[in-house]
Formats: sequence, structure tokens, C-alpha cells
Amino acid sequence: MKPVVYLQAGFWKKLAANYSREGIRTMLDVSDALGDSCVITDATEEMILQDDFLKIIIKQHSYERCDEHYVEKKICNLNSSNNSEDLSATYMINKEDKECLEIEKDYGILALNAKTVSNRRYLFKGDGFSMDKRKRYLQRYLTFKEKLYHPCNSLIIIDPYLLIKREKDKDDNIIYPGIANNLESLLDAILPYNLKIDFHLTIISSLGKTEEVKRVYEKIKKSIRRIRRDLNVKLGLFYTGTGYYHEIESFHSRHILSNTYAVDSEDGLDLFNENGYLTKNNPVVSIVFPRLFGNSRQDLEKYCRWLSSVKKFVETDVSERFYGSKENRLFELIKE
Repeated sequence: MKPVVYLQAGFWKKLAANYSREGIRTMLDVSDALGDSCVITDATEEMILQDDFLKIIIKQHSYERCDEHYVEKKICNLNSSNNSEDLSATYMINKEDKECLEIEKDYGILALNAKTVSNRRYLFKGDGFSMDKRKRYLQRYLTFKEKLYHPCNSLIIIDPYLLIKREKDKDDNIIYPGIANNLESLLDAILPYNLKIDFHLTIISSLGKTEEVKRVYEKIKKSIRRIRRDLNVKLGLFYTGTGYYHEIESFHSRHILSNTYAVDSEDGLDLFNENGYLTKNNPVVSIVFPRLFGNSRQDLEKYCRWLSSVKKFVETDVSERFYGSKENRLFELIKE
């Protein structure tokens, strides 16, 4: 799998007009950023020869050059597209801020213009970001939700301990504290409010008993409806034993994978308590954007391994161990 970047030449024209060469290098490492996954549109041979930035990309990496309407057609067809790569690609386009934001909100993808790149430098940061328990007063979930703006349309959550605890409420009903105290806050920080396409959500966790899968699924669906009434979510809940191994990776660790970023934690994804703070015992939690650019090759490789492992697990899981949908467009990014 390689991340795809659709790049309109007009984007680079405006970038070069507004920033110096060194200024652009400060925002993103042009030499590494686009790897061998760049599709350049409406760039003439004369323009390539005259434009330093396009020459850097073309000299060091392979690329595909298409006609000027190529990206426009891609964007216009996203609503009916079955191409998961298009719904996970980055679009560096020659559009106004409002148009880019509408594309991101409608489809959960990254759409950047020459102005917004400056405000979204974190997307190009190879070493990612961390949420540290020692700075919990600075690291409420709003940091993740607002300061690291992260449109997405697909999500995989792996945490074998997230749903394993069960209790009874005052009416003697069985409840799962992990849903109300952790999962709902986590989803509220991540999920878009609405999309023109279905949102795909896969959750892998252990439960007290295999036969609880349907009950927990319904409780999670109810929680999602409470926080995102207008979002159409295709949810799949999968049961796994703690420390379960499946061919490539151990599901003992906790991970979140989306079409734009990944979150890792060795000691739990109980990132938020009911007040929106990092809980007292949380470790450092890392956030990276491996789907974007080549300055994070190691993260991209790890991201691909996890996707591959989850895909195989989902495809072979027996019916009594899951409930809901096995569909997630992230699985289609892995070519066997």
C-alpha cells in the first residue's frame, strides 16, 4: 500500500507565489513528502522546467501526469465512489478555503490548498505528537479534536480491555463502564458530525462472554446515536481474547487506525475520563499521520501491518464472535 496524493499544479503555483523556497521546506519536506505516490494534474512540460518545486518532486520520485479535469472528476465522484484509495487520498488542490473545508466535512478526507498547508503543518510532522499524563491539564481531548484537526471516514479501534468490565446499575441492568467513561468520549473527539458517505467503524475488544457481543453492539450503537444522530455509521464489533495473536501482531496493545492518522498506546486507550481530561495513570499516547507522507516510513509500515492483521482476523472470524458489519474501507487499502 502506498498513500496517494492528488496534486494540482495550480496548488504549487500559489504556494511558490506566497512562500520562499526555504519557507516551503519549513512547512513540509518536499524531497521526502510525496514518495512515489503523486498524481500531478494540468502541469505542462514548460511549467515543470520552470518550477523549482515541481522539478524537485519529479526528479526524485515517480509520478503520473493527467489532464486538468482529473482531480475535479475524482472529487465529484466521491459520493458514489467504491474506490477506497480515493476516499483515503490527500487532495492538494487549487480551491478556496471554504471549498476545501466542505470537501473535508462531506467525505472525511484531507483537502489542502496553498493557504491551509501553513496552518496544517502538523500533518507533515514525521515524529507525530504525544499526549502525556504529566501535562493532562494541557491535553484535554479538545487538543486532539481541534488543534490537530483530523477529518476521517473510517476507523478501527483495537483495545482488548475496553469493554471487558461489566457492572449492574441500580435497576439491576448490566452496563459496561468502558462505553460511557471511555469509548463515547473517544468517539466524540473523533467522529465527524455528518458525511455524504457511510462512516465505517470496526471495534475489536474482549468481553466477559462471547454471547454478549450483540448486547454490547446495541449499547454502542445507542451511544453513537446519542452523540452523532445525523451520522450513518456501519459498525462491526468483534470479540477477541486478551493478548490474542493473529498471524502478524498481538491484539494485546491498543491502537486506533483511520484513513488519515494512527494512535498508539501500550497501556490503554482510556484516554479520557468523564470530564474530558487524560486519566491519572495514562502513559504517553502517540499520534501520527502515516497515510500522508514518506517522512514517516516506519509508521506507515506499522500501520500497514496492523491493517493487514485486522483484515485477516475479520475475514476469518466466526459468526458468534462478531455482530454488525465486516465492512471497512480501510481493509481495501491492503493488497494481498
